[in-house]
Amino acid sequence: MLWEGVQMEFAITSMTARLYETVSRDPLTTSLHAGDTRQSYVILKLVTEGGHTGFGEAPSVPFITGETSETMLIALRDYLAPALIGHDIRDIRGLHEAMRQVFPHGNRAAFSAIDMAAHDALGRALGAPVSVLLGGVPRGPVATSRAIGTGPVADMVAAARRNIEAGYTTIKVKVGSHADQELAALRAIREENGPDFRLKIDANQGWTIGEALRFLDKAASYDILAVEQPLAAGDLTGHAELRRRSSIPVMLDESIHGPDDALRAIAIGACDYINIKLPKAGGLYPAAQIAAIAAAAGIVCQIGSLSTTIGTAAAIHLIHAHPVIALPEINWPDRLEKNPAEGFELQRGFASIPEGAGLGVAVAWETDQASMTRQEKRA
Repeated sequence: MLWEGVQMEFAITSMTARLYETVSRDPLTTSLHAGDTRQSYVILKLVTEGGHTGFGEAPSVPFITGETSETMLIALRDYLAPALIGHDIRDIRGLHEAMRQVFPHGNRAAFSAIDMAAHDALGRALGAPVSVLLGGVPRGPVATSRAIGTGPVADMVAAARRNIEAGYTTIKVKVGSHADQELAALRAIREENGPDFRLKIDANQGWTIGEALRFLDKAASYDILAVEQPLAAGDLTGHAELRRRSSIPVMLDESIHGPDDALRAIAIGACDYINIKLPKAGGLYPAAQIAAIAAAAGIVCQIGSLSTTIGTAAAIHLIHAHPVIALPEINWPDRLEKNPAEGFELQRGFASIPEGAGLGVAVAWETDQASMTRQEKRA
C-alpha cells in the first residue's frame, strides 16, 4: 500500500538483490582476522514507478556488522523489500524509520544498501550528484590513506615503501597481534621514509588497556597521528582513560556504529577521531548525522571503505558534503580483482569518481551475469 502523500513517480516498485563475489589482490591481515582473498558483496537494484533506477551495495563483513551476504539477501528479500514497496524515495528519513520498524536492531549493512540505492535513484531522477542531495558540492579527487596488514617486519616495511612511492601521504599500519615486531616495523617505516608522511596505527580491538599503554608509550617517538580502536568495542570508559594517559590521539571505529554511539563516546571523552563506515552506520543518512555530531564537537572523522566502486562512490559523495571527514581511507576497489561498477579512479593516492547524477558510476548489472546472478533475490 502506498503511504499517504506519495508521488507515484518516486514510489518504489521493485528491489532486486544479488550476490557479487570477487577476489582481493591485497588481503589485509588484522588482529581480528587473517586476510581473506575471497570478497563477497550484496548489490541492490531499486526501481521506482517512474522508471528511476538506483544501485546500492553492502560488503559481507560479519566481524564488523554481524551480517553475511546470505543474511543480507534474506533480510532484503523477505523483510525489508515488502515493507518498503510503495515508499517515496524522496523521504529518506521515513525510509529509515520504516526499516527500523522491521529491524529495530542490527541489519545496518542491509539498510545501507537500500539507503544508497534510494539516494542514487533520487539523484538520477533529479539530475543531481548525491553530494548535492547531502548538502555539498562535488570537489574533485580526494586524498586517501592506505592500510597495510600486520605480519613479518620486512613485509610491512616493503608494503609501506610501495604505497608511499605510489603517492600515498598517509599510511595506516595494522597492529595488535605481535607487539615487538609491529613496533620494529613502525620504527623502520618511519626511519626509512622520513617525517613527510602521516602514520596511523589500528589495533582492531586487539589490546587490553595495559597492553595499549605499553605499546603506545614505545610508539610515541614515531610520530603517530592516531591509534584506531585499541580496546574492545564496548569499552568506552577504557578508551576515555587511555586518552587521558597516552599522548597519542584515539580514533574509534568498531565502537561507533550509529549517531547514538557517537553521542555517547563524545559525551565521556572517549575519542579524538571517529571512523565512519556506511555499512556500520546504516547508510548515508545516519552517516551524515554522525559527521554533523562530530563537527559540532570539533572531532575530525575518517571514513573507511571495504566496498566496491558503488559503496566507495557513496563515501566520496559524503566526503564532498561534510568537510569534517578529513581522513578518507577509500581505496578498496583498487584491491579487488574485479568490480561491479566502473568510474572509480585512483592516481597517486587520490581517489575520484565521475561528476554525474546520482552516485555517478556505471553498474554492470546486465553485463556481469557470471558474478552477480548466484542467489539472486527479488521483491
